[in-house]
Amino acid sequence: MTCCCKGNEDDNVKHKQRDEQEKKALMTRLSRIEGQVRGIRAMVEDDRYCVDILTQVSAIQAALNGFNKELLARHIKTCVSEDIREGNEEAVDELCGLLKKLMK
Repeated sequence: MTCCCKGNEDDNVKHKQRDEQEKKALMTRLSRIEGQVRGIRAMVEDDRYCVDILTQVSAIQAALNGFNKELLARHIKTCVSEDIREGNEEAVDELCGLLKKLMK
């Protein structure tokens, strides 16, 4: 697997080439989360009980956490490890900053 997370000279946006299996797995998770959010919207429109809605919000938060864990693991195994092998120690600092954001 080639790394990943490289920007170009024209902009500051980084990109990662994902294989189809990884992309499909991530998109499937996001589609499920999107469906859950639409379900909550329908619950609010239907004047459903607050506790029921909050329970569903909690499920979405858990699903997003799962998505983050999967994406973070793949990032560390590909991008970060490749950058370290290439001598880019800034990747460790970037990872530490990311972990601080995720652990708020």
